[in-house]
Amino acid sequence: MTTVICPYCFDRAPAAKLPYRCLMTPSGVRGGAPCGPERDDVWAGFMGPSVPPAARMRGPVFLPARGVAALAAGVRGGGSSVSCPGCGVTTPVRVCRSCHSDLPSDYCDQDSRIIALVGAKASGKSTYVSVLVNELNQRVGQSYQAVLAAMGQSTQQRDKEMAEDLYDRLRLPDATRPAALGFNDPLLYRLSVPRRSRMGSGTRHTTLVFFDAAGEDLAGAEAMDRYTRYLSAADGIVLLVDPLQLGSVRDRLPVHDGPPLPVVETPPRQIAADLAAQLRAHGKGGSRGRVSTPIAVAVTKSDMLKPLLDPHSPLLANAPHTGGAFDEDGRLAVHEEIRSLMADWDAGALVRQLELDFAELSLFGLSALGAPPPADAPADVPKSGPRPVRVEDPLLWLLVRRGLLPVRSAGKGRVK
Repeated sequence: MTTVICPYCFDRAPAAKLPYRCLMTPSGVRGGAPCGPERDDVWAGFMGPSVPPAARMRGPVFLPARGVAALAAGVRGGGSSVSCPGCGVTTPVRVCRSCHSDLPSDYCDQDSRIIALVGAKASGKSTYVSVLVNELNQRVGQSYQAVLAAMGQSTQQRDKEMAEDLYDRLRLPDATRPAALGFNDPLLYRLSVPRRSRMGSGTRHTTLVFFDAAGEDLAGAEAMDRYTRYLSAADGIVLLVDPLQLGSVRDRLPVHDGPPLPVVETPPRQIAADLAAQLRAHGKGGSRGRVSTPIAVAVTKSDMLKPLLDPHSPLLANAPHTGGAFDEDGRLAVHEEIRSLMADWDAGALVRQLELDFAELSLFGLSALGAPPPADAPADVPKSGPRPVRVEDPLLWLLVRRGLLPVRSAGKGRVK
């Protein structure tokens, strides 16, 4: 039986036991009258006090009849759709039994992977996700013959607005709003990749859930507690580290005419420590004291680090993805280079913290824009538009670990 993890409250439930929501369409078969809206206090309570009274009125939620009861009630529908017992209209809209959030129509029909995106304010999370989605549908998608499709109206609208800002208006997105101002919807995508086996070829569909925590909510362990259910449900974590938050990096960068350095926020080492503490508190600590959830630590804004890098650094070019396979040799080269850099930053405190706290750790370096914003317009994208470098690496590594993508074996040239 398929288990569904709600991408909003992270409750786990068998797919067959999820309730449905009536669409309230005027084509009912029981007298022709559609169902009327009902107060959904469960959903409103989850969303918070900002929900206006009118928005609480939603389509009725019901549990579908099963077996003999379904036949006796004349319930119609097949697959993932059932008929509303009130009006008889078929609905495909399933809802979470815990928070009553509507789930995209095909969310419950495929495997899902929850990716936690964590980073302090100004680390570039919103920009990173927008550029990542574009790359997965363009350059990277072409290499792997993969397609990433937004699921649900909220994610589709958000993608449209962000793409217009970044690629058309050349404007950086606004910061993620803190939890105190309301609930941040997760971003839902369906990743489709070819599947080849002895039985023939096909397509493998996986739902990816990204949850973007605002920087203000990571200022300490107490604030981060709002996201513990999300973090504990994650299959993998992408921790974005802004190197410009580290004093030793800021001091080593040459004086330039670029944009001003960002205001120093919560230290990356503190965020990593709080993250590990929260995961341990929710059963993710291993027997040897390290967190079992795999974590991809990505140093962002690598374009700003060029003065500190060797001209032949692997951080300066995208991975080739030859033959639609993940380049393990390239990952290891990037990992070692970032580790060498981090060992020299703030006396290596951050990298030691990470290696002591996490059992499965890989280090990455990336640039979502490929160049700094203009000095006279720090809220703008470079005039050439985003030219990202290695933005896909952290996510691909997490997917490879779950067996969702082929990987080229290190030093052997074989794909498995």
